[in-house]
Amino acid sequence: MSKKREILYHLLFWFLFVGLDQLLKSVTIDKEFDSAWSILQGAGFVGLEMLVFYINYLWICPSTIPRKRWTIFIAGQFGLIVLFPSIRFMVEEMLLYNITGFHNYDLRDLNAVYYLYDNSYFVIRILLFSIVGYFLKYLWNTSVQLSQLMLEKKQAELQALKNQLSPHFLFNSLNGFYSDLYDVQPKVAADILKLSEMLRYVTYESENDLVLLRDEMLFLHNYIDLFKRRFDDKVAITFTHPENSEHYKIPSLLLIHFLENALKHGVTDDYNYPVLIDLKIEKGRLIFTLGNKYRLSESYDEHGIGNKNISQRLNILYPQNHKLDIEKDEQYHKVTLNIPLS
Repeated sequence: MSKKREILYHLLFWFLFVGLDQLLKSVTIDKEFDSAWSILQGAGFVGLEMLVFYINYLWICPSTIPRKRWTIFIAGQFGLIVLFPSIRFMVEEMLLYNITGFHNYDLRDLNAVYYLYDNSYFVIRILLFSIVGYFLKYLWNTSVQLSQLMLEKKQAELQALKNQLSPHFLFNSLNGFYSDLYDVQPKVAADILKLSEMLRYVTYESENDLVLLRDEMLFLHNYIDLFKRRFDDKVAITFTHPENSEHYKIPSLLLIHFLENALKHGVTDDYNYPVLIDLKIEKGRLIFTLGNKYRLSESYDEHGIGNKNISQRLNILYPQNHKLDIEKDEQYHKVTLNIPLS
């Protein structure tokens, strides 16, 4: 949902909400207070309702509901139920009293429990409106993001169909080369097998939304091995990862972008500053870190198209439940990705 459309909906909501509320009060309530008090009290009350609405709509709901932090969400609602009458008492019974000389309640018989109970209707009402508003916005944005993701996937599949040679022909040819070279040049045969596995992975596994983490790590290993082959193994790369990752899944071809960037733009022949790839699993989350040295003359732009596409994909797959940090100084580039595992 665009910001302009969201603001328009909010203006329409407050126009109807305040208008109907004031209409109801004019029909059912007859106050003897002077007009100045009524105007100030009404403006302060609406302002307080808006404050509670947007604290819940812009802060509590977005930081708890997408991450399913229900305990914090419930605590936030109770906190607002207490905050509303507290602020209202200070505004109406202290500030406005000093200005107009009128109280809204008879303070001689007023106690905190009754005041909290008497205000509960107003605050619960506005909290429900804010929660419903947030869910409508969340469902709208989720629907748009899913539609966009499906469209991009279909476009990618169509482009792949346009460009690809028959994968079976490629795999059979590579397997034939592997068999011919297995006894004569086993090292070359092993590299051909790795290439065949990589092509098979890109062709078939990438069609799935999620793949096994161990398969993604094997793909990275094969990519590194073939890269080393180009430079006679004179490449400084350290790749550490857990051995037990059989049951975890991540989005396919998510990590290769960062590895390609590091090997393309980074310094790979400096054994004092190797390309460091570290993959950890902590509390059901994947923490992927990649750091590499790069030359000053190299155009290493962390705001390039590739990273923008990755960020967009992460925002769709893990809205407000991922963290992508890109750090860069004069000669060192570091990426840290934190996502939940499936």
